[in-house]
Amino acid sequence: MPTELTNESLRGICENNFKLAHFAIDLARYYIHAGRETHLKDLIREIKKHPNPHYVEELREIDAIEKRATEQEER
Repeated sequence: MPTELTNESLRGICENNFKLAHFAIDLARYYIHAGRETHLKDLIREIKKHPNPHYVEELREIDAIEKRATEQEER
């Protein structure tokens, strides 16, 4: 059975639809910057999977930690 991608299924993730749209835009920008091809359905599924509006910030922090670890290994 396909996952429903409706407004009702996304309700409650953010305070309002504008913040939800900004969350989706930030996530899309993150994926594009990371070189990852993405589609709207993929973004919505990812948002449903990780409904924390600060998810993109957490991904960026993880990237920074990994980058520092790689730099230390190279020394």
